[in-house]
Amino acid sequence: MKNLKTFLSITFLAALLFGSCQNEEDVLIEGNENTNTKQSEPAEYIERSTANDGSEDDILDDISCASVILPVVAEVNGQELTIVNEASLTLIAEIFAEFTNDEDEVRFQFPIEMRLSDYSVVTIQNEQELEALEEACEAADESRDDAISCLEFDYPITVFTFDANAQQTGSVVLTSDQEAYAFINDLGDDQYFSLQYPISLSGSSDGSITINSDAELIAELQSCESEDDIEEEARDEAEDLREDLEEAITGARFELESGVQAGAEFSQQFANYTFEFTNDKRVVVRNSLTNLVTNVEAFFNTTSETEVFLELNFMSDSEFSVLNGTFEVVSQSSSTIELQSTTDTTFKLVFSKL
Repeated sequence: MKNLKTFLSITFLAALLFGSCQNEEDVLIEGNENTNTKQSEPAEYIERSTANDGSEDDILDDISCASVILPVVAEVNGQELTIVNEASLTLIAEIFAEFTNDEDEVRFQFPIEMRLSDYSVVTIQNEQELEALEEACEAADESRDDAISCLEFDYPITVFTFDANAQQTGSVVLTSDQEAYAFINDLGDDQYFSLQYPISLSGSSDGSITINSDAELIAELQSCESEDDIEEEARDEAEDLREDLEEAITGARFELESGVQAGAEFSQQFANYTFEFTNDKRVVVRNSLTNLVTNVEAFFNTTSETEVFLELNFMSDSEFSVLNGTFEVVSQSSSTIELQSTTDTTFKLVFSKL
């Protein structure tokens, strides 16, 4: 634990220093506006864009600046799993989705190894060390901007190096994010570099982007990051609303107040039925006159992206199958849920809580 604490202290201090040194005046080699120091703005954006992205396995470790080195063994809501690759993470999502009102939890069989944003590897011996790493990552994220993952450099990239006298000292061909990250971090205070343009970035909805200068590189990464932040905020808000929806419907009974498709109202055929959404993602249909459960097998699921979705699946070929589909939650309150089909905008449902 002592070694981990020392490491985390150094990591946090480095993050603070990294954030503060960005205010220093950039030094340019005369006649070359694309020549930079380790403390320059282009260097900062290259470093942030090539850092190890620890957010892709957040469902496993909930630590955005570090990633678990697989394979690992963990208990997921009490079920033991061997996580062998990134595809195995879908198993965790499936277990989390089994019930609506349980507390989702991952408990590792220690020790485990984790790769940090600077690609170094640390061994975590127990839950306390894992929590210490999580706290250090959160503190570091608050002290400086986090990794940029919305655009990727296309390799190889050639970098020229210079000394303080503007004399070229060599060139380096970078072939990966890890090499690019190490190059920036290994630069001395009296060393300078410039990228050989043009280079290209991938990951944009417009496909590959050609970059011809440092100014273009910074502009594209800033624009990408801004859009990514807006989308991430929308996803977080949608996930909060999804959790609110699950909490509101679980264990409650509803009636179909309105059902419309292509302008035709069809809710009357379900006037004598209620719909109960259970903790294990089933929909129990009852006859409201007799309070008896019907012989209809049905399930629901909630998901979110930047919007919230409710999926209804009535398994039989009964009259209830007309309600099948994936619906966007147009509005939700403590008493009603308004839905619109994601494939047919004329298909709308309104459920009212009893």
